[in-house]
Amino acid sequence: MMDKLALFVITLLLTLKVTKAQLSWKLLHNGNNQNGTVPKPRRDAGIGSDLGRRRVILFGGREGSEKGSPVFDDTWIYHSDTLGWRLINTKIHPSARFSFVSGMSGEYFYIATGEGRDRMFYNDIWRFHIRMEKWEQLPAQEKPDYISHNQWSQSKDTILTPEERYGAAGGIYRNESTKFYVSLGFADIRFPNTFSYDSVGKSWYIDFAFSHPYSPEFPHGRCLHSGTMIAPDDLVIFGGCLTGGSTGGPCPSGDSWIFQGKRKVWDQLNNCASPRVYSSMAMLPIADGKRRVVLYGGVEKLPQVLTATESPASELVILNPDLRIKRWEKKTVKGEVPSKRASAAMVTGPAGIYMFGGIDIESGKTMNDLWSLMGDSSAVDKTETSTPCTETTFYNYIMLHGIFMVAGWGVLLQWGAYIARYMKHRDPLWFYLHIGCQVFGLVFSIVGFVCGVLSVQFDHFRFTHAILGLVIMVLGLQQPLNALVRPHKAEPGEAKSPPRAGWEWWHHNMERIRFSNLVPGSMLAASFTTL
Repeated sequence: MMDKLALFVITLLLTLKVTKAQLSWKLLHNGNNQNGTVPKPRRDAGIGSDLGRRRVILFGGREGSEKGSPVFDDTWIYHSDTLGWRLINTKIHPSARFSFVSGMSGEYFYIATGEGRDRMFYNDIWRFHIRMEKWEQLPAQEKPDYISHNQWSQSKDTILTPEERYGAAGGIYRNESTKFYVSLGFADIRFPNTFSYDSVGKSWYIDFAFSHPYSPEFPHGRCLHSGTMIAPDDLVIFGGCLTGGSTGGPCPSGDSWIFQGKRKVWDQLNNCASPRVYSSMAMLPIADGKRRVVLYGGVEKLPQVLTATESPASELVILNPDLRIKRWEKKTVKGEVPSKRASAAMVTGPAGIYMFGGIDIESGKTMNDLWSLMGDSSAVDKTETSTPCTETTFYNYIMLHGIFMVAGWGVLLQWGAYIARYMKHRDPLWFYLHIGCQVFGLVFSIVGFVCGVLSVQFDHFRFTHAILGLVIMVLGLQQPLNALVRPHKAEPGEAKSPPRAGWEWWHHNMERIRFSNLVPGSMLAASFTTL
């Protein structure tokens, strides 16, 4: 009896030990407002972690998603020892903004870019001294000693800076780096470039510039993606919105990439998480030399999406960047978890990852609670694995666009042209087969065209593939109208009438032009590997 009791106690202790080692969520502050001593509920804020003093720095964000929602310019510090927030009053501080890039290194909390009130976009960079509790704006480039102030003021228009933008990703690597990255983002267009700021030399540098808008070698321009630094010059990004702003593509997207700043190249990772925008990302504290990246939350259903497997609130998607072939996997956190949310601010802390606020997916309510994902990188292997990466269902209008266009232009209309060219000896069978293929092919193409239009949120027909598609559809639609007015076919031994000869020239050459446009259009579409 005593042996069984001892075995039970040992098993229970081992279970508790394993459970304790797993990743788990802990509520640090429920956000209840006591005499104005907590930040107002907000989303798309910036957050930093003072690892040595165990404090959290919070700046900016917006109250809601609606047009005209208040945008904040306040600075807060959360003290782990007192479990409370404190508002920092500073005369000089950045303008109110949201969806900006932020990060913490040494004594400084950095922010750059973002969107402010009345669609004001920024490309400035600021830093907050955590000990002195003061903000200062950093120059885009520091004046060299050999240039006079007058010469410097005249040359400022030529200084390299990122374009004004919001919804970018980047940051600065923990407390070991002097380079602050800003990657991709959106203003009037979606930017595909990446910049870094040297906080010592106080200058911007361009690390990756636009080369080809349809290349599969790097992520296409986007916004509302998540990202985090995993090394002083290495940045991971995930998802975002690629459509609108003179581009087409998935929104949300499910692709993820690593930018290697020293080599100036992008490497694409495996697809695992469901496509989403407004997700959050941060690294777990490093243990035993292991690095692990956590992807959490986000919006998975947007107008472009037909059906999608939505992730549960308990799910984390975790990247192992130490493998030769870096891979994501899904994990399930047991116990109490935050309500599923998007646009939450996340940052690495001393004992896990801090997460503040965001918008509740189910209720649409903006939050101001503070959580900690407890555990370091060693806790990942002890945390339960959830569904495989392959068990994710996702269909959007882009997929339907591709299916119907391949069936219409790629199969039926191709066969219709082939039959008209090589089967005229089977008269009149060839004619009816030709008409049948052309009619059904055109119907499929029209449906595919409509799906393509629906997949773009705004700025339709302002990018290459869309323009080519519109030209092809116009040429395709005129063919059946052309057939309705075709002149009488010449009888055997009878010469063609001039109207008939002119009609055949137009009909045949429009078909050739249509297919010559189809080939580059299909190649451009095929380069989108980010569904």
